[in-house]
Amino acid sequence: MAEVNIDGVRIAYRRGGSGAPLVLFHGAFEDSRAWIETIQHLSPHLDVIAWDAPGCGASDDVPRHWNARNWADAAAGFVAALRLSAPAVAGFSLGSVMALLLAREHPESVGRLVLVGAYAGWGGSLDSDALAQRVAAVRFTVDHPPEEWADDFLDSVFAPDARPERRALARTLLEDWRPATTLALLNVMVQDLRPDLANIRTPTVIVRGTADARSPRHAAVEMCALLPRARLVEIVGAGHDSTGQELESLLVAVSQDAHADAAPPVD
Repeated sequence: MAEVNIDGVRIAYRRGGSGAPLVLFHGAFEDSRAWIETIQHLSPHLDVIAWDAPGCGASDDVPRHWNARNWADAAAGFVAALRLSAPAVAGFSLGSVMALLLAREHPESVGRLVLVGAYAGWGGSLDSDALAQRVAAVRFTVDHPPEEWADDFLDSVFAPDARPERRALARTLLEDWRPATTLALLNVMVQDLRPDLANIRTPTVIVRGTADARSPRHAAVEMCALLPRARLVEIVGAGHDSTGQELESLLVAVSQDAHADAAPPVD
């Protein structure tokens, strides 16, 4: 895998194709391998880049005492290191929070946002009881092997009719997840980002599967209302993970729009 060094943190990534750039941020309990099929499908149309977030995959561990600003700075540094000009950025679940932090702290680094299975932080998307249950469930994964929690977790991520090979890949990726990364991310994920959304003026598409069991629909609707330039796209029958042809078509269109906006004007 290729890699860049951002302020002493080695970040690995996968890249394929050419054309309008698209940066992909994966979800929790996975890494860029979750996007391999998407890269293959979109590479005839786009320059697709999927990072291994710090603490994931082939990237370095998360430095101690990182906060939300550090994550945003790392994402902006990653975009800059690859010499991308205001690319489209798509984030799934945890990755949607990373994308929002990037757009909040470094708006010049993002041309368009696609937030899939999105959260305005768990604190901004879940009620107090659901938030407490989510934190407890995630903390459980730190001290217990995947055999004790993987099936329930995957049931909440995938619709019942999701492709078996997609779920099997996610199960494999769980084995390589680092519990220390979970602990490093908790303080970021529990935030409520809603007060900041009005200041994020990046054109945004929020994508939600109608069978999403993890991110509630009311949260997606509220995010659309709070973000000044957002719209909601619902994929019928998809779960929290809504990977598939409909999402891929959307990613191509959004990436090409961002690329057109970033191009210098023609005299």
